[in-house]
Amino acid sequence: MKEDKSGKPGDAAARLAELRSGRRSEATGLREEPGSPESDNEDEQAYSTRSVDRHQKCMLELRFKTDDAEAFPYSYLTRAKFNPTKGILLDFAVAEVQISGRNLRPLFAGVVAQRIAFVQEVDDLYAEATAAPAATVVTRIEVKECEK
Repeated sequence: MKEDKSGKPGDAAARLAELRSGRRSEATGLREEPGSPESDNEDEQAYSTRSVDRHQKCMLELRFKTDDAEAFPYSYLTRAKFNPTKGILLDFAVAEVQISGRNLRPLFAGVVAQRIAFVQEVDDLYAEATAAPAATVVTRIEVKECEK
């Protein structure tokens, strides 16, 4: 298990108890976007999909728990690899994206079909406290720029 980055002893346990009780913390890694055209619980999901009758997505947006975001065009996706223990590796022409978490197979299938609009990274404790055991949870997104 990772160390709590706040440096205060007991913070992880307090946050876990807070999350399990249903209260939100500023440190959950999820952001709220009032007035978003998407559904109200969009940030509660690890990823979003679009129905088959809608157009394919042009870009894959990666939403980090730091509230940063980065998007890559699907047209740059040259390879996608799935390993149940390592996660998903997406090879774009300009960068490699490693997505780690649990139950990532549905996310991988959606990326391959170009139906995923965004992937949301969440805090480990938040995921442990709130996500169902069979839910798709993304706990880490790493972007490694390709050398030019």
